[in-house]
Amino acid sequence: MRHCCQFKADDIYYLKETNLYVTRKLSIGFCPICKKPVAELVEIRFDGVITRDYKIGIQANDLAMKYKDDILYSMKQCNYQKFKSKPFGWKYGVNKSVKIRGEERVRQYACDFYGNKELIKTTI
Repeated sequence: MRHCCQFKADDIYYLKETNLYVTRKLSIGFCPICKKPVAELVEIRFDGVITRDYKIGIQANDLAMKYKDDILYSMKQCNYQKFKSKPFGWKYGVNKSVKIRGEERVRQYACDFYGNKELIKTTI
């Protein structure tokens, strides 16, 4: 995205397809220099023509509110769901010793660096 300088969007929303457009995405961010909201709507038609629409300030908020009902998913949602579930990426093992009714049991967990863990095996 570009306003006073080139910067990355805070979030990218993917919108529903319409009769005319195949791919639609709405990028929203704040300019790091002037701190104004900036919105960019990119739509690709069936014949390959790309349409871009930039809005700044209050008009950016109006553009976001206009397409609020067309949102299918956002990049933040996808990234959060990927790391929230099972261990992802590099994994390491953790062994925990637990005493249950006088017996000592070892529980083996697979953990990742995002705080997720999953029970693999319990031994007596």
